[in-house]
Amino acid sequence: MERLIDLWIKSLSKTKSHRTLITYKTCVSMLQNYVGKEEVLDIDPKVLYAYADASELSPSSLLTHLSAIKHFYKFAFRRGRLSKENYSEIESVIEDIREELSSTKPQKAPKALAKEEVKRILECVRNTKYERVYSLLLYSGIRLSEYAQLRREYFQKDEDSIHWLRLPAEVTKRNKERRVPIIGPTKEETMEINQNLQRWLQEEESIKVKTGSLQVFTNRLSQKIGIPFSVHSFRHTYITNLVNAGFPAEVVKEFAGHSNVKTTIDIYYRFSSERAKSLVYEFLR
Repeated sequence: MERLIDLWIKSLSKTKSHRTLITYKTCVSMLQNYVGKEEVLDIDPKVLYAYADASELSPSSLLTHLSAIKHFYKFAFRRGRLSKENYSEIESVIEDIREELSSTKPQKAPKALAKEEVKRILECVRNTKYERVYSLLLYSGIRLSEYAQLRREYFQKDEDSIHWLRLPAEVTKRNKERRVPIIGPTKEETMEINQNLQRWLQEEESIKVKTGSLQVFTNRLSQKIGIPFSVHSFRHTYITNLVNAGFPAEVVKEFAGHSNVKTTIDIYYRFSSERAKSLVYEFLR
């Protein structure tokens, strides 16, 4: 293991400053201390969630920390010390954590996509596999790491023809089973996506894309059409739609898979005069 780290640092020295080398090595050493030196290459990717949660680093420092760890695992993969499957899972989890950290800084509310932005994005991917993938993410709010482990048998249709996504504990971030309804901001959209999903599920591969390819495609599309969005934006939009529809915080917490309701309230239940008016009018009907 130490030999691999030395080779990694030697490789880094060709393009990185001495200060960066020290920082990167320190980051991997901290991970080693957390999981054990002999466990780093055999790590369960989900341990990285607990590692990030336990960190006392600031969000910006933790982002740098994760970049160093990802770089190390990429080096290990390219040197044949890590399988492609394991590296892909680790990469997916790290990107998921980074998306969350980048999008939930205290001073800013997460950016949900506007209706016109969603329409334009889906028009750009019409009749492609990415239309199906984006639609699934948009109407389920699942994380990228959860999407990576999706199975056809996780989908269950109820008596109202609404699909529910049952995510086993081993698939979720918090290792807790949860059920997620496939719903949109309106009844009409909800019925339409569920009808489409029924067709797509007949061929499981129609809703699966490698997470790395999905992120690369999304980044390029975002730049091409001038709409700043990422894969995680669909999750923010789903949760925001639930809030705007009047779902109580404890229900949104469960659908989103947040660790506690305070997270849900602090991030998503910011005061909106428009939403407040609609709730009052709904009450008076």
